[in-house]
Amino acid sequence: MSKKVILAIDDDVTQLKLVQTMLDQTYDLRVVKSAADALNFLNTKSADLILLDIDMPNVSGFEFLGDIRKIPSYISVPIIIVSGCTGEAFFNQARSSTAFDVLSKPVTSEMLTSTIERAIAAAE
Repeated sequence: MSKKVILAIDDDVTQLKLVQTMLDQTYDLRVVKSAADALNFLNTKSADLILLDIDMPNVSGFEFLGDIRKIPSYISVPIIIVSGCTGEAFFNQARSSTAFDVLSKPVTSEMLTSTIERAIAAAE
């Protein structure tokens, strides 16, 4: 069985390395540092799940989320927001978005893996 492809989008290289350490053995993990890079990746390849940071330069995670949901093949792909943002307004916006779930940084390996497993199971 082939590994599920997960695309992690985060402008923080340290965060991407941490996610790689947590997921590289189990998933086919691809990492990009911006929403533009993510869209370029998704124009030529596919992902089974997307891990999305919100606070990024140029295009925010919420803007990316809106853009990606306009692409028919990505309407139902699970997206998990992984963000350092806090506050009631952020969580209200995140929960009302089309994201599968919202995780606060720093995430533990167990938390991230279990959320990914739930999202993939729900998508199948």
